[in-house]
Amino acid sequence: MSVNRRHVLAAGAASLAFPSVARASARMTAARAARMLLMGFIGDNPDADGADIVADHLANGRIGGVLFLRHNVRSREGAEGLAARFREINPDVFLALDQEGGAVQRLSGDLGYTPIPRAHVLAQAQSPEEAEATYRAAAREFTAAGFDMNLAPVADFQDEANGVIGRWGRGYGTDGETIADYAGAFIDAFEAEGAVCAIKHFPGHGRSTGDSHEGFVDISESWSEAELAPFAELIERRKAHLIMGGHLIHRGLDPSGDPVTLSRPILHELLRGRMGYRGAVITDDLDMGAIRDHYAQREAVIRSLVAGNDIIMMSNSAAPDPALPQKFARWVEEAVEEGRLSEQRVNRSLARIETLSGRTG
Repeated sequence: MSVNRRHVLAAGAASLAFPSVARASARMTAARAARMLLMGFIGDNPDADGADIVADHLANGRIGGVLFLRHNVRSREGAEGLAARFREINPDVFLALDQEGGAVQRLSGDLGYTPIPRAHVLAQAQSPEEAEATYRAAAREFTAAGFDMNLAPVADFQDEANGVIGRWGRGYGTDGETIADYAGAFIDAFEAEGAVCAIKHFPGHGRSTGDSHEGFVDISESWSEAELAPFAELIERRKAHLIMGGHLIHRGLDPSGDPVTLSRPILHELLRGRMGYRGAVITDDLDMGAIRDHYAQREAVIRSLVAGNDIIMMSNSAAPDPALPQKFARWVEEAVEEGRLSEQRVNRSLARIETLSGRTG
């Protein structure tokens, strides 16, 4: 898309001369940025109060996606009924959940869905081609249930000593190419059925010694550059369209000590600059302890956007706030007015999201 420099300069001059123009522009930018919010809710059936709140936000264009956690998926009828209700209101909404397989499978065997083998077991028992067939069957169930964004696959190394990835067999192995082979098969299968996949947890969570659900995880000493290899391979193979950063600290990659979620040096300079990634970036849940216990919501949202994230995930379950989308819009508006975010920055994210949306349906 070409940019008319004269138009941009004229708009900037108008903003300086007429503050009301600047405020109006900030409000318009914030309204468009609603597409960048992926929000969770409380409720496990279409008649729940939380479902009514989400339905209202969707009807008024305040959110771009709905996050389903374990507590939202207690029955097949409830989960599919919720998805159908939300999809009817906005056919373009992202409906997201974790459907890796093994211990992290929200549409589980207990609810009548086909169990998906955990990654480590599958990689030992099946070739990548066989794995793609396994995942293709899972993807059919996923999209038939009404969902179109899978917060998977894991591209982290498998290390038995790790309590978050390794303990549950969520990693495919310890070789970048092997991990990329199986993660790529996962992506191909789900994309073929009309779903997008969020590759996680950049730049690598597999050798960490903590759980970011509970607090900051410092990987400065445990991480090695080899852990970038699966992400790099998937980017090179053109299979990476959405990447999730982890709530991980690496002082060698970002001396400030900011977690990856809030780190422009890691998300922009490393992932986009050095690794050449051009797709969308999604945060892990900003309501996890690692972020919630150290940052106010407003600051976490703004800093995530400044760092280079395109989709902001907020489960909104620790302290449910029915007005969170309105606050999100206000925070974006204020950030634009303060000069921390630009309209062009938001537009770039929206373009990436639009490209992502083209892969569903």
